[in-house]
Amino acid sequence: MVVFNLSHNNYQTLLKNLARQLKAKVENNLITIPRDIGEGIIKIILLPNGLQALMIKINLHRDIQVKSGNTSQGDYVLNFDETEITDEKYQESGNINSFVRLTGASFKHWEVVKKKSSVQYVKILFSKEWLSNYIGLREKMSLFEKYIPVKSDEAEKKKLNEEYRRIINELWIINDDDPLQNIYYNNRISLLIEQFFTKMHEEMLKPKGKYRITADDVVKLKKVESILNSPRKSPPNITELAKKVILTKVKLSHVFKEVYGTSIYNYYQNQRMQKAHELLSTGNFSVKEVSEKLGYTNLSNFVLAFKKQFDISPKSLL
Repeated sequence: MVVFNLSHNNYQTLLKNLARQLKAKVENNLITIPRDIGEGIIKIILLPNGLQALMIKINLHRDIQVKSGNTSQGDYVLNFDETEITDEKYQESGNINSFVRLTGASFKHWEVVKKKSSVQYVKILFSKEWLSNYIGLREKMSLFEKYIPVKSDEAEKKKLNEEYRRIINELWIINDDDPLQNIYYNNRISLLIEQFFTKMHEEMLKPKGKYRITADDVVKLKKVESILNSPRKSPPNITELAKKVILTKVKLSHVFKEVYGTSIYNYYQNQRMQKAHELLSTGNFSVKEVSEKLGYTNLSNFVLAFKKQFDISPKSLL
């Protein structure tokens, strides 16, 4: 299976790595996908203000595995991803999965995209310093200091709205021969970032739940997250977690879902499956060994959970 490793803190180097892997040439910061893999391009945009953007649009002829995460500390990636999944049985277009999410240094994610599907990604790499200096958030950064790392660690997905789509479509139709292309790119990419963080700021000030999340709450949530990501042989006990961070069980459940976009158990299970994918991808462990490492006493339950998460069996990764 072809692997697209999109984890890097320099998109020029990432593009060269992908070109070498795909046996393609880099021309004007762009590579054309070989026909046996699909039809499409991968290109990068480098702007004078330090922003880097990675743009991918491919109709797939083969299954691919996409790996994301592991930028440098202090760097973030704003992801605008859309995948149209084709039902191979009927050769028809099926679901369109689209989302925007912020990811940081500790984020890891693996997924398999099936052949006959199409992907369109726009990924914007920037630092916290750029964010505070460039789009005028300096006076608000104290509010973001603790909140942004939490949001990027759990990488909550939000649907792409029509305004995001309009801006992204404009990115794709910019003529590379246009002498003003960099101005257009800079404007559209800055708009995407500004819209995302404006919405995040509104959520912080006006939470949807009944609990307003404080800086102290964020610190406690980070502690809970650390516990959930540590090696465990059994699912978390919410009552015990609440005692550890001195919150009521009800408040912990509410604020966790408010910030992370999912329940404590679902977050734990998602991280558990991502770890399983990582271990199996190394080829150093059998399915049974990985199952036991993650605390499963029944191999069939592990196989079902893995297939539910990734739509492939764990054995197919070996």
